[in-house]
Amino acid sequence: MRYRRKFYIGMVVALCILFLGISCKRKKEPTAWLDDLHKQGRKLFYQTVKDEIIGRPQRFLLTKTEREKILEAEKRYDGLHEILINIFYQKDELIFQRLLEAGDDDSKSDFSYKYLELVDFSARKFIECFFTTDSSTEYIRKNFPKYKDMDAVDLVIRSIGYHARLDVPATEMFANPLSREFNRQTALDAAKFHKAHKITKGEGAKIAILDTGIDESHSIFKNTKWGRHFSLVGIVGKPWEADAPLVDWGSHGTLIASVAARYAPDAQITMYKFADGNTQNDPPFQLLMQCMVAVAIYKAVHDGNDIICISASGSSLDSAYLREACQYAYIKNRVVISGGLYSRWFKLGNVLNFPAQYETVVSVTAAVKRDDGTYGYWDVCAPHETNDVAVPNEIFGAFPTYVDKNDAYIPSISAAIPVVGALCALAISEYPRLGNEEAGKYADAVMGLVIANANPYKVGFEGFSPECGYGLIDAEKTVKSAVLLNKRRQNAMKK
Repeated sequence: MRYRRKFYIGMVVALCILFLGISCKRKKEPTAWLDDLHKQGRKLFYQTVKDEIIGRPQRFLLTKTEREKILEAEKRYDGLHEILINIFYQKDELIFQRLLEAGDDDSKSDFSYKYLELVDFSARKFIECFFTTDSSTEYIRKNFPKYKDMDAVDLVIRSIGYHARLDVPATEMFANPLSREFNRQTALDAAKFHKAHKITKGEGAKIAILDTGIDESHSIFKNTKWGRHFSLVGIVGKPWEADAPLVDWGSHGTLIASVAARYAPDAQITMYKFADGNTQNDPPFQLLMQCMVAVAIYKAVHDGNDIICISASGSSLDSAYLREACQYAYIKNRVVISGGLYSRWFKLGNVLNFPAQYETVVSVTAAVKRDDGTYGYWDVCAPHETNDVAVPNEIFGAFPTYVDKNDAYIPSISAAIPVVGALCALAISEYPRLGNEEAGKYADAVMGLVIANANPYKVGFEGFSPECGYGLIDAEKTVKSAVLLNKRRQNAMKK
């Protein structure tokens, strides 16, 4: 009996070891082929970069030093291939994930083919960036002191956040005193948000903020509902497992998110970091940064956000990649919001501004409060036919708790954008997306609510004006119209 017991115990142990061995092999196998694929991708990326720069007739527009730096990119810029591949990977991340989860040989083959195709695309976009320029490229290079001693390669590398500061400071949650100005800011009343909040505060709506990061420890966010944040800046490693911190040394993202949190306090907010607000400011070579905005749009849609706010400075470059991303969001019935031109660029002859000037995007400008208490055209902003609505510019925002700045008023088009995003969230809360609407139809309805209920008389015009679009936004009227629209929809569904 004792011998048999030992025998059976030995068999069980042996089977367990065998089972564990098989399990380990199963676990190691996908890692092995993915590791090999990642290495293959690295070789392909840098070889494509070399082939592209050598084969381009326009290569002589770059200096000899610039061409040499590109050819030596693998040695000079550690992890450059991972940064770019990780950025572009996010557009089709859902497809890649499904193929990985399937795990069969055909899926692995499809994954490998698609991944190497993406690697090739990323390398080509990198080279394309040097030759896709506009009127602002040379102006920025010549007139911005910080770019004086930088060549084209330095500037392109900066545009993807290669030198971004990513250290994460220790913070104490909600320790800072909350300024009373968050509730006193006159824009809340001027745009009738206090009255709208008696009906809804945005519950159920999801706002994506595309910006420089977030400091969640600030007291303005104490009751904020968060989505799963994501950063495209500093994201290195294998795309299927890479991640990066959301730290906001540039401050802009926290400012913009704080506005959305105050104007739609019950909405969910998710930060998609595509810039660091420091090294990436005003890039002369704009294509790759536009691609980062586009990828963030795709990811925000995939994550189920209703509203996508882009408060970064617009670009005079009209790239197909960004235009298609905005069209994709529109087809999926998401509302994309961006800002109109500032007059400083308009006065230099620049009349182009993307993504705000795409038909699928709500273009926001800001209005100034006059001495008599009324609002009107603010000459910091440029008049343009694509301006849709105006927002009172007396907006108060929060800085990250770890930067040496106090919360302050931030009159700007940038701050006006999340106000309109918050207004859309209030409307969506009362008139939610069902998911079965025709492409673009629901997005048109939400945009229509905001625009149709704007008041041109509040900014001194009798109708549409290039200065203030269709007028000053009216949150109360917009929300009431959303309630009515939802009732009509419910009645129609009953018939």
